[in-house]
Parts: sequence; C-alpha cells; structure tokens
Amino acid sequence: MKSALVIGGGVGGVQAALDIAEGGYQTFVVESTYSIGGIMAALDKTFPTMDCSICILGPKLVDASKHKNIELITAAEVKSVEGVPGDFKVTIEMSPRYVDMTVCNGCGACVDVCPVVVPNEWDMNLKPRKAIHTMFAQSVPMRFAIDKDVCIECGMCMHVCGLNAIDLSQEPGTRELEVGAIVVAAGVTTVKGDAKEQYGYGIHENVVTNMEFERIICASGPTGGDLIRPDGKPYHRVAFIQCVGSRDTKCHEYCSMYCCIASIKEGRLVMEHSDDSEVSVFYNDMRASGKGFEELYVRSEEEGMRFVKGLPSEVRENPTNKNPIVVYEDTTTGTQKELEVDLVVLALALEPSPGLERIAGVLGLECDEYGFVKERELQNSPLETNVGGVFIAGACSGPRDIPETVSEASGAASRVCAFFEQAGTDSDGARRVPRNRE
Repeated sequence: MKSALVIGGGVGGVQAALDIAEGGYQTFVVESTYSIGGIMAALDKTFPTMDCSICILGPKLVDASKHKNIELITAAEVKSVEGVPGDFKVTIEMSPRYVDMTVCNGCGACVDVCPVVVPNEWDMNLKPRKAIHTMFAQSVPMRFAIDKDVCIECGMCMHVCGLNAIDLSQEPGTRELEVGAIVVAAGVTTVKGDAKEQYGYGIHENVVTNMEFERIICASGPTGGDLIRPDGKPYHRVAFIQCVGSRDTKCHEYCSMYCCIASIKEGRLVMEHSDDSEVSVFYNDMRASGKGFEELYVRSEEEGMRFVKGLPSEVRENPTNKNPIVVYEDTTTGTQKELEVDLVVLALALEPSPGLERIAGVLGLECDEYGFVKERELQNSPLETNVGGVFIAGACSGPRDIPETVSEASGAASRVCAFFEQAGTDSDGARRVPRNRE
C-alpha cells in the first residue's frame, strides 16, 4: 500500500507531505485544527535571518493544498491504527465545521453579519473574532467554520450565504484510510505562562508570554504590529526572561533550545520598531549553537541589546503606571537591583503537544520520561520509531527550531520513500502496531 499518512500539519508535517508527494506517493495530512500551518504561522519573523515567517510558510501551505498527491484532512484526529508495516488501516474522526467545504469559497460575507464576538485564541485572546471564522488570514484551506460553543444560531450567516454552504446539522464522522507508512509530526506546545508564579503572569497585565508577544508584534496581530502593550499604552523598554519552565527541576529539566535566539529575535523586532527602545535579556546561559545564531547574538549586543547573567527573583508591578519591575541580582557587584520596564516577556519551555500521548498510545510508540516520542536509535535511526513503517519528524521527539524541524521532515520523507521502494518489508525487525490499541 504505497500511500502515506502524515499526522500534524505544522511546517514539519507540510514539508514531509510535500517531499513524499513529490516522490510520487499519495499522502494524507491529518491536522486537528481548522488549518495547516502550526506554530510557525503565528510568528512574525524567523531567526536567524529575520525573514517574514508567513512569507516563507504561506507558499508551502498553498503548494500542499494544490498538490495532486496530497489530501488535507483538517479538524480531524487519528482514532485507531491497525495492521502491519506497509499495510495500515487508519480510522480518522472528523469534527463538523458546520460549513460545507465543497461549496464554501471563503468570501467572508457570513463573517460580516455574524453578531457574536468572542476572544480570538489565535491572537492569544488579545483580539476578537466572530462565531464563524477562519483560524488566521492565510488559513489553508481558506474555508470558514462555526464555533458551536458560542454560536446563537440566529441564521444570519445562512441568510447571506448565496452558496448555501452553512449546514448547522453536520455531525462528527469517521473515515477509513489504508496507508503503507506513517509520519508523526505532532509538534509541541508551550508550558503555561504561570510556570514560575513569581513572575506574575496572569496577575500583572503587562507580563506576557513569548507567543503572546509574537502576536502583539506581528503586523497581522491585534495591534497591527505597533508597540502597544495589553493595557493599551505604548512600550519601548522590554525585559525578556529566559528559561521559564526549562532547566527547572519543578517543571522541565531539559533545555528547550529555541528560547535564547527567539528572545534575541523578538528583542531585535522591538529595536527595529523604535529607535529609543531599551531591550534587556535575563538568562542562565546564552545558547546559540545553530547556524548563524552566534552572529545574531553578537550583532544584537553590539547594537545595544543588554544581556544580564542570571534570572530575576520576581516581577512586581508599579501600581501607578502598571509598569513591571524586574528584581534581579547584579552578578558583577553582588547587589540586588530593580529594573522598571514597560513590558516583560517570558520565554516559555516547550513540551509535547496535548495530543501526542494519545497518538503514541494509538500507534504503540515508546515515549521518554518527558512524553516525547523516543527514536529507535538516536545515533543510527533518529527518524525511526520502535514500530516499523512509523517515522517521526520535528519536535514530537524533543524541542526543535524551524530549520531543524524542516530538515528532519525531509529526512523522514526520504525514509518513507525508501521504505516504499523496498516494498514495505519489515526487514529490520521493528514490531507492528498493536491491534486496537488506543
């Protein structure tokens, strides 16, 4: 059965699907949300090149949607997998969108008349959306969906839709796929912002997470890219605090890898937006091991970014102006100091995506002590799992940045193609998926 299933529609899953499809094999991409794109679609710029994130990702998403060998299955989850390497039977559970995707053309007339306004999760609840919506402006597929949890069923969207695409009677459904190989590219999420309570996230209004900051600084975000903090005031002095949940025995002991350079990138965005900005980065150890990372670090310091060795003990709030006050130790003098800023950004640790444990259980994959999928052999088979015909790409096996995720995705795709060329034989002894395991 020379067709493949890719679980996860982030940049890793999309790259793997494109490469497998280019190899001539039918590829199904199953994504749990309404659009492919993942975390990368929410970012403003990428490091170390400072290129526009969606400008890089957008064409890939469109290519995946138009490729003759790729079928996108969004708002869906893998519920069960049976069979042997080269012949898997996969059951997909599909959630209703309450919009007929075969009819909807993405015109947006329904959004204009929808009276229900709720916080937009995509913009970290910093911007509103309607009950009928797309995930983001460049969503793929560009088809609308209705949030039935908030929809009041007023029928206004149905009234203005000239294509009769609205169908409030839709029910969850299932679909059966037969594939020869599976790529798990389920990605990651971040820990909660209050992983270190002493920093006041959720208490002090102008303490935000790095993902919230990505939306704040993004031109498509809630402020249109202007330097406006959550309380509506402009900001110019920003403190970035590293290792919030990483390298922490009370949360995650591992290093999340991306945070150091991500904070430098975000600090540079502040500096690009404001000539009088003041950016301080509080860190444990500055880790800049990727290609071009050290150069970005050095250049940023030369251009005025301040790096402070050591993590703050707490963040307080000035009751007069709601400015965060960072309390820290000056390691050069051994004295405690305070730094009042306009905004504090917390660099959160990466952890396995919420659905990874379930997916691993369905496939019978082994996971490490942190919940990431274990490689079959870290040195010799880093993209293979303990189950034959099942491969991994990107951050489902541990924290990764975008370049490494894309590289691994292409590597996993090449392993799938090689697997198919070998007629799907389980020659290396990796075991089959347990029957009906879930």
